[in-house]
Amino acid sequence: MLLVFAASAAGIAATRLLPAHPGMAVVIVAFAVAGALVSLIVAFGKLSGGHYNPLITLLQLLAGERSLTCALAYVALQLVGGLAGGALAAALWHAPPSGAGGLGPYGAQSEFVASAGLMLVVFGSARSGRPESGPFAVGAWLVAAVIATPTGSYANPAVVLGATVTAGPIALGSGSAVTYIVAEAVGALFALAIVSIIFPASKTPL
Repeated sequence: MLLVFAASAAGIAATRLLPAHPGMAVVIVAFAVAGALVSLIVAFGKLSGGHYNPLITLLQLLAGERSLTCALAYVALQLVGGLAGGALAAALWHAPPSGAGGLGPYGAQSEFVASAGLMLVVFGSARSGRPESGPFAVGAWLVAAVIATPTGSYANPAVVLGATVTAGPIALGSGSAVTYIVAEAVGALFALAIVSIIFPASKTPL
């Protein structure tokens, strides 16, 4: 919830405070997302693993690192949190959800790359023997990916869902949302295939 809130509210704030410089919204959102995510992972990592992305949860399930029951509980709450965060940002800024936005089918390649890159950084950090580097590596990647990708690197179905009920630069229409989620899932599976080769793991499911 707090991650999506930060991404959405930062975008709304940027467009209102800097109306003459719309391109700055991307940079502001990039640093807001990275700052929020790093702090949340550091704060809650010891408790929950500190991941707020259904893609990570499902890849852990496929890799045998998490049980089905645990994975389903995580994904359900991640999605609910995404919706709550998007709605909270819109409410606090008195910005009615636009119900539109995104690149539609043209955003699929962007979200594939963004999600594959994020999963490689997440699982590479976890399996490299330096898990403490994970929060900062993820934050650094997201700054780059939000700025570098045409879609702004949602790379998270919970963020996509939250974007459908909010306003500002990250707001999405339902058509774009479906396309993005499918592309993200494919990108995540592609990353898992690579990670399984270069960082083979053998862990007991939680």
